[in-house]
Amino acid sequence: MNLTQFAAQAKLAVFEEIKTGGDPTQGTFSADVLREGRTKGEPVLGTTRYEPDAVIVEIIFPNPGGGSILLPIRIQTPERIVHLPIPKWVVESIWQGDIAGSYHFESDARRMVEEFTAQLDPEANAAVFAPRGATRRE
Repeated sequence: MNLTQFAAQAKLAVFEEIKTGGDPTQGTFSADVLREGRTKGEPVLGTTRYEPDAVIVEIIFPNPGGGSILLPIRIQTPERIVHLPIPKWVVESIWQGDIAGSYHFESDARRMVEEFTAQLDPEANAAVFAPRGATRRE
């Protein structure tokens, strides 16, 4: 099972358990937040976030009057999650929307592959899991 399948299965399982009035049987969460959320209304699936060793499933309890409740459920993964950045050798043609490789001298290509592989080390990869600010196009 890959990460996408694991996250989807976990998300649907905890959502179904909460939706039917039960507590999630997997992951860690705040029972107080869940109790408070249930007083606000029906749960809605929120986003899914990733940490190096967990999938965070967010359940939202909307409140029509404002002040919705967000319940994060932290589900441990069977192995470490890594972020695979776009390699330097990938070229995107904005006009056609195509993504293709690019040409390099072998020595440069080997160096780029080593740099890319180094980004999988836990310390180097941990930085990409930090919250990101909003981006805008100019």
